[in-house]
Amino acid sequence: MSHNKTMSEDRIYAKAKLGDEPFRFDETVARVFPDMLQRSIPGYAASLEAIGSLAARFVRDNTCCYDLGCSLGGATLAMRQGIQADGCRIVAIDNAQAMLDRCQQIVTEDDAMKGSKHR
Repeated sequence: MSHNKTMSEDRIYAKAKLGDEPFRFDETVARVFPDMLQRSIPGYAASLEAIGSLAARFVRDNTCCYDLGCSLGGATLAMRQGIQADGCRIVAIDNAQAMLDRCQQIVTEDDAMKGSKHR
């Protein structure tokens, strides 16, 4: 997923928090999530590359692919870039509305970029 131009640095826990507030995938986390991922999941970029390659190799015409726990849609974008088959649908699922909202924005931006490349 390449949204480095809009990626915000994760400083959520730089200051001590008061109370026992649980971690939530809210709008604040959604804004800095790419930075969190890059710093906390070794091989994350390689995993996305592999997802795109697997999608290119195995997805067939008129099939449905799922990104379960999609967060910001990294795997969704990797599949979109890799799939060569026609008539495919990708369903991105997450239980955090803030993540789904940001994922939708990222996919919409990706659509706009693809559209501008074809003009």
